[in-house]
Amino acid sequence: MTSKKWITSKEAIKLAKIKSCDLMHYRLEGKLQFKKKGNAYYYSKESVTSLKK
Repeated sequence: MTSKKWITSKEAIKLAKIKSCDLMHYRLEGKLQFKKKGNAYYYSKESVTSLKK
């Protein structure tokens, strides 16, 4: 899997089955790969699925 797929916050919350505040905490702790475009955060699908393990 060479190309990363970036997903929105809403998609990440559904995929990992977590709350939005948990998503923010994981982001701040460095547990998620993300990039910010304007006011929106995009998360790598790979890092979100690794949270479920």
